[in-house]
Amino acid sequence: MKINQKSQVNRHSKHEFRFAFKLMSAIAIGAIGAMTFSAAHAQETDSHIFGKAPAGTVVKAHSDTGLTRHGTVGSNGRYNLPSLPPGTYLVSLEKDGKAVASQPNIGVFVGPAPQVDFACDNDQCSAIRVH
Repeated sequence: MKINQKSQVNRHSKHEFRFAFKLMSAIAIGAIGAMTFSAAHAQETDSHIFGKAPAGTVVKAHSDTGLTRHGTVGSNGRYNLPSLPPGTYLVSLEKDGKAVASQPNIGVFVGPAPQVDFACDNDQCSAIRVH
């Protein structure tokens, strides 16, 4: 009878060991998956500003931290200033090297990008913030 009890104990111990091994494996795989997701998500830490303006003009974004990005408005009248870190920006329209209109306090956050349009009639330009 002692031999039968011993084999039952050994089977029970093996079962517990297998269960513990499977549980630890599942936890490790879950942790690796979570780290991979976090690393991929952490790369998405910038945004952009886009809008409409007269073709051929230059749009600049100046951040409150000193960063400046600029882009030329395309022939379709659209511009996009990519890779902007979160912050507050002054967005200005330049024509012939001079600022002709600006929109202050444009908040850039990770997620939906702000749209700032510029309209110019009779050489008078103004900025329009579109939500």
